Amino acid sequence: MDREVALQALGKFCNASVTSFQKQGSRGASQQPLLIKGFIATVLDADETSQVSRSNFAHMQCTLQAGYKPGGSSYVQQSDVVDKPTGLNHIIDEAEFFDPQFDCDYTSLRDTETYHRGGEVYERPCGWYRFALKVLDKYDGNAWLGTRFRSTQSVPGEWPVSYHGTSKKGAGGIVEEYYKPGPRQRYGRGIYSTPYISEATRYAKTFTFNKTGKRYKAILQNRINPEYRQKHNNDNYWLVPIPEGISAVEEHKMVERAIRPYGLLIKEI
Repeated sequence: MDREVALQALGKFCNASVTSFQKQGSRGASQQPLLIKGFIATVLDADETSQVSRSNFAHMQCTLQAGYKPGGSSYVQQSDVVDKPTGLNHIIDEAEFFDPQFDCDYTSLRDTETYHRGGEVYERPCGWYRFALKVLDKYDGNAWLGTRFRSTQSVPGEWPVSYHGTSKKGAGGIVEEYYKPGPRQRYGRGIYSTPYISEATRYAKTFTFNKTGKRYKAILQNRINPEYRQKHNNDNYWLVPIPEGISAVEEHKMVERAIRPYGLLIKEI
């Protein structure tokens, strides 16, 4: 798949224009470098200005409220919701952002076995193409990723896989101040993801590729630190809580140790 599709998908997640040094040659005065370790924080900030994300937040609130199961009929695609340009510009070094040796074409794959990662069932992204993000040696070791040569089973020290299509870190979180019927359980401020690719598809970013006019969906594939994860809605949604009142530096460290994107998933509509 054309790497420029991935660049345009990054732009949707960042609600900004994204280009690369390889395409442009140098960084302009108005362009901010986008690094792997700061990527998820940039996505969280972008959700604050994204009308698409706000629409998704509303749906997730209803989902958590009513306890819908993945694959239910509650979702209506918000195809008429469009983000307004923010004027933000990012630039990446493709050699430091992508890791082509781990790209994987799942578009024609159909699983016949059950896979596990980090002690959880791993629903592989069948039907999608994965652009691998360059995360090796970027954090405190690589055990969280498991091993390079994989089977259906987990290995010690690795983190489970989740799919992230929407998130919220700011005031007015996805379901802030909401209590579900029955036990007074609050779904609060933080980063929400799901272990189910079918559920994450409901919150995928959609875009039209500038070169061809083809339509695509994009989702982030992450590893989640189980030490900082809460399970909700019968394990259909995972929350990494982010408390209010902490500094931006503390928040960045908290996010970095809890959730790490390692794949950009693309699917033609």
